[in-house]
Amino acid sequence: MLAFGEECVPAALLSKRQCADASFGTHTPRISTVPDPPSSELLARRWFATVSRGAFDELAELLHEDVELVSKIRTGAVVRGRADVADFIRDDVAPSLFEAAVDVYTPLDEEKVIAEGRLRWIDEERVIRDDPVVWALEFREGLLHRFVAVRSTLDAEMVLGVSR
Repeated sequence: MLAFGEECVPAALLSKRQCADASFGTHTPRISTVPDPPSSELLARRWFATVSRGAFDELAELLHEDVELVSKIRTGAVVRGRADVADFIRDDVAPSLFEAAVDVYTPLDEEKVIAEGRLRWIDEERVIRDDPVVWALEFREGLLHRFVAVRSTLDAEMVLGVSR
């Protein structure tokens, strides 16, 4: 039964015209009232879109001067500084990377976001890997400040200094 005015009317008795005139779905938010995603999510999407295009030379423009990167592809590698991170991505990551695909973005605030997805790459023994991965990303001044591959969303929250 559908609510029409003050009375409940069986749906089968309503004509198409009555349904069109009724204000069904008025509780559903309009597209224009849905808030934009936080800037951290938009920046993370831009980062991963650039990686997906294979435009590794453009990534340097998205890096903060004091950026820190903790790699999944090169276990234990911690790289700091725009020039060193850009070189590391170009020389060590790009040749091994097939795909970094994000399935879920979880923005924590305007600067911090957790990205969950899969990493398809070739390891040092030339074995093709397809691993689930979680990345903790932090942006400052619209640029990537921290990029850390971790094991879980809980680890990502700890890296980003989030408490629940």
